[in-house]
Amino acid sequence: MQIDRNEFLRYLGWRGQETDEAFTKKLDGAAKRCLELAAPRSVCRRFALTEEMELAGTGVFLEGKDIRAHLDGCREAFLFAATIGGEEERELTRLSAKSAFEALLFDTACSCAIESYCDDVCADLQKSCGKALLPRFSCGYGDFPLTAQKDICRLLRTDANIGLCCDESFLLTPRKSVTAVVGITDAPAPAEAKGCGHDCAACQMHGCAFRKES
Repeated sequence: MQIDRNEFLRYLGWRGQETDEAFTKKLDGAAKRCLELAAPRSVCRRFALTEEMELAGTGVFLEGKDIRAHLDGCREAFLFAATIGGEEERELTRLSAKSAFEALLFDTACSCAIESYCDDVCADLQKSCGKALLPRFSCGYGDFPLTAQKDICRLLRTDANIGLCCDESFLLTPRKSVTAVVGITDAPAPAEAKGCGHDCAACQMHGCAFRKES
């Protein structure tokens, strides 16, 4: 897990503007503090997929045309959930009382950290799977409903396994957490495993501030 400075700036909405030394130091300070407090944990489970997009034997169906199109041809998928823990939220509360700007930088650093950690988890899955994996697809991407987070957390027992809960509004606690589906193709794993990072090209939220350019 790492916090890439360019990704950090992208999350802040930077579009090539110059940065000075003082600002760079604040970025690096926020990133360092985030990594000091992070306690990354994850849980994964492999499921067979039926033609009706049911996670076989669970009674849970993956709803939405985007996730169905994304997983077209897959007969299996991983569910995974990851978090960097709750200490980040306590630190964010402390910083919010002190400086809105410092709180923004720290919160953004944490967003970068959880995405980086998910990339690491996906890279490990790819190394051990034996088959090529698709980019991860999270609840809320396109028309894949946020409500699916409740089912993913239940099937993975995230509360007991990694201390991650999904509330009645289908939001995750701790906040810097991710649930996702990773399709398993029939193709052999690539010679060089590069993980299965999220794929902005598969998402219909074209106005998203965090969208990566292809």
